[in-house]
Amino acid sequence: MSVIFAREMGFCMGVRRAVALIEKELDKDNPGPLATYGPLIHNPQVVASYESRGVRSIKNPAEARSGDRVVIRAHGVPGSVRRSLEERGARIVDATCPKVALSIRKAKQAEAEGRQVLLVGDAGHGEMLAVAGSLADPGSVQVIADLEDARKVHLASRVSVIAQTTFDEEIYKQIAEILCSRVVDCRVESSICPATRSRQEAVRRLARNVDGIVVIGGKNSANTRRLYDLALSTGIPAWHVEGPDDVPPEVGELKTVGISAGASTPDESIHQTADRILELQGEK
Repeated sequence: MSVIFAREMGFCMGVRRAVALIEKELDKDNPGPLATYGPLIHNPQVVASYESRGVRSIKNPAEARSGDRVVIRAHGVPGSVRRSLEERGARIVDATCPKVALSIRKAKQAEAEGRQVLLVGDAGHGEMLAVAGSLADPGSVQVIADLEDARKVHLASRVSVIAQTTFDEEIYKQIAEILCSRVVDCRVESSICPATRSRQEAVRRLARNVDGIVVIGGKNSANTRRLYDLALSTGIPAWHVEGPDDVPPEVGELKTVGISAGASTPDESIHQTADRILELQGEK
């Protein structure tokens, strides 16, 4: 019996950067209250840890106070939110992932060129809201979630297509092909984060060598859900857990268990979950 880890998993560059920034702010001596705009990352254990250290999470600019330091999470925020925070006297600590910031710049450039901006991802996801909200006319943006949306969406004569950085790359290619078959001037941006790509490929490779896969990460984490869906699609049993307490007993019945984890999952959660699986297998 054994546990095998995916070659690529856990914190991505954008999450590591966000965590490093908030740790830097926590190390400062009395510079003012600290808050995050929404949960810093989609991991309940990490969020709870920061709350225990006095970091509060706010859901709208009205909750910010003059003098607050407000950390913008890796997903970014719409321009209107940023302006409202500044107007309320908050000092912004920008932890927007550089990959998301690049998508925002590409969307602004497309709008300036008179192109229709099409976003491929989860409608309502923080990153999608941030990219659309960066434009002069956020309401003009169409968000495409799947192949059916790509076939039905109304298209202008010139379009730019930008994917959520954590979107499934193969599905993005299929969506882009459908869109570009429907319009002459179609610009498809390579916006999926390399970390997402490598994690997805690591799950595919892992599935060839294990009897089942446990994917660790927040239930509200889009990239973790995609890893879980990908694991299921390989035809072997798969489970999405937030930590060791969620691992079901039947996992212990498998001879070899693979472990993957979302981009917001800390190493501690990964190792604790692996230990729990070994316990269930009778190895600890």
